[in-house]
Amino acid sequence: MWENLTGAGNFKRTACTHSCSSFHNSCITFTSTMNNETQGIVNQEDGWNELWKRDIHPWDKSTPSPALVEVIEQKPVAAQIPKSGNVLVPGCGRGVDVFYLGNEHRKAYGLDISPIAVQQCKDIRTQRGITESQAEFMVGDFFNFQIPEGGFQLVYDYTFFCAIQPDLRPKWGARMAELIPKDGVLITLMYPIGTHTDGPPFAVSEGAYHEQLDPNFDCLLVDDCASFDTRQGKEKIGVWRRK
Repeated sequence: MWENLTGAGNFKRTACTHSCSSFHNSCITFTSTMNNETQGIVNQEDGWNELWKRDIHPWDKSTPSPALVEVIEQKPVAAQIPKSGNVLVPGCGRGVDVFYLGNEHRKAYGLDISPIAVQQCKDIRTQRGITESQAEFMVGDFFNFQIPEGGFQLVYDYTFFCAIQPDLRPKWGARMAELIPKDGVLITLMYPIGTHTDGPPFAVSEGAYHEQLDPNFDCLLVDDCASFDTRQGKEKIGVWRRK
């Protein structure tokens, strides 16, 4: 999601001055190599939504994350991942992971800050003939949206933990415990593993996840994983079960 937001230029990650709860339009400062018009769009109040409107979203992948497919279909821990119930993907973009996780037994919910992105998800759903009972999409704030009855038996977090301010991570951990009932599962694709101090994306580590999740979750797995080519060596997969 984060390698190159222009498709050609580079970008500089700087600390956000907002206590943002999802992707905020001014969380990223771009270098002069970025198109001035695009930079102006990002700095608007509704900048991210405007980028979606103009079809500028090179961060959005067209296929499910390889690590997700691997953990669901190949790793032994797959036997402990719920096969039914509600699933949540925060920061879902065009919903590729939502469509992958939703089926006749699991209803997958995609949550995004951009109404345009969510509408595109709904359009794709219609084009593919997928029912709302398998894939639903919502515009909203991760920390405040209405939780469906019964909560989420499975949550998949990828490039969301790293997008929020590090001082919001305790709130993220508490929200995950609120969203997921006992014996539910959280899959965390940890990215970008590193030590840089600017962001977003802010650097993550296995320890950072343990710090927020250990009070309410048992760690079932942290392991190396399959990755997109540009993210090789920067990711680990984690699977956690709600206590």
